[in-house]
Amino acid sequence: MDRKSRNHSICEKTPYIAVILSIIIPSILSGIGGSIGVAISENAGNIGVCLFAIIAMLIFWRWFSPEFKGFVKPEAPAKDICIVMIPFVVLLVFTVIEPLLFYHSFYFNPSLNAAIMGITAGFGEETMFRLLSLAIVMRYVRKERRFSAIIILAVIFGLSHAGNLTQGADLVMTASQIFHSTFLAFLLTAIYLGTGSVIFPIFAHGLYDFICFTTDPLVSGEGILTQQYSMGRLLYEFIVVVIIGIIALYLISKNKLAKSNEIWSVKWTNN
Repeated sequence: MDRKSRNHSICEKTPYIAVILSIIIPSILSGIGGSIGVAISENAGNIGVCLFAIIAMLIFWRWFSPEFKGFVKPEAPAKDICIVMIPFVVLLVFTVIEPLLFYHSFYFNPSLNAAIMGITAGFGEETMFRLLSLAIVMRYVRKERRFSAIIILAVIFGLSHAGNLTQGADLVMTASQIFHSTFLAFLLTAIYLGTGSVIFPIFAHGLYDFICFTTDPLVSGEGILTQQYSMGRLLYEFIVVVIIGIIALYLISKNKLAKSNEIWSVKWTNN
């Protein structure tokens, strides 16, 4: 079929169905990659998730090419990229000092497993819940409805962490993580929409999870919280993530998504 005349009727007629499919399809592909790899080892399973997430991005790019210009190239000037990354840097600082505030000693336990899990979160979760779906939103959803779609996708990302209960996670900590992940999604969305490149949200997500895995003694080797935090620590995380999330929402919604719409009009031709 001629790539220039490919018909995207689902996206054009029912964009929200297309958004749902852009979550389901890469999730299935990543699951297949993980299942193949885990037959070798747990780390191989995580690597399999990453590889199949990349395959999902390549399929997306190929299917929508030449209208879609690709995931990698940033479409924002360096100054704007630095500005949108500032809230992430602040979040990292507060995450790193958190053990000092509540454990009175610095805890850092890096490992290859933690690094691979961080990379997997960056590639896997971003592809499954943000990179493809937001690209669809910024092309096919009406401009006045894009902000609502962004909020809904963030909530879906947060709720996806309820699955940690099946891996032995504490109920209270799972509820906290759902809330935390929803606001974190606002930040990662702002980074993605504000740069037009997957490089920055994948890097941010992977690095953040790696820091969490290696600086929190209550996180299991599988990245699961099986013990409850103190009330003070829960309140600390609540305040930090809400403030960061609100700042991210402001960056997204400023001038009615004007900057993001401009960036994505370049990512998509005829947008």
